[in-house]
Amino acid sequence: MTTSPPEGFKLLPSRPGFIDHNGPYYWRETGEAAPDWGFQSDGRHGNPYGYIHGGAILGFLDTALGSAVFMATKRKCATVSLDTRFVGGAAPGPWIIGRTTVKKVTRTFAFVDAEAFADDRLLVTAAAVFRVFDE
Repeated sequence: MTTSPPEGFKLLPSRPGFIDHNGPYYWRETGEAAPDWGFQSDGRHGNPYGYIHGGAILGFLDTALGSAVFMATKRKCATVSLDTRFVGGAAPGPWIIGRTTVKKVTRTFAFVDAEAFADDRLLVTAAAVFRVFDE
């Protein structure tokens, strides 16, 4: 198990609620349009079968996707839909990396894709739609 974030990762500012419970989450600049996102998986992220629970990964990806939309628009947003495909599994312990791609932003919606990896093994792919607010 990794005990500290990989090089370049910075702590995502603390927010009350589920994000702090499931995280902490981290981010790092990549030189690309969107940063990498990450979190250290541990026993609390496990399911009864010895794998990281899908909900822990989806909660993380939802936060990464929303953060990517906020960075692209500088506006608050909320998840409308999150379509996922679990393609791999991992026992709790590895550092989980999330990568997002903002596909399109309109005045009221953002379309974003993501992938989550454990030790370079693809775990989940996701496609999301976010409502972007005017305020």
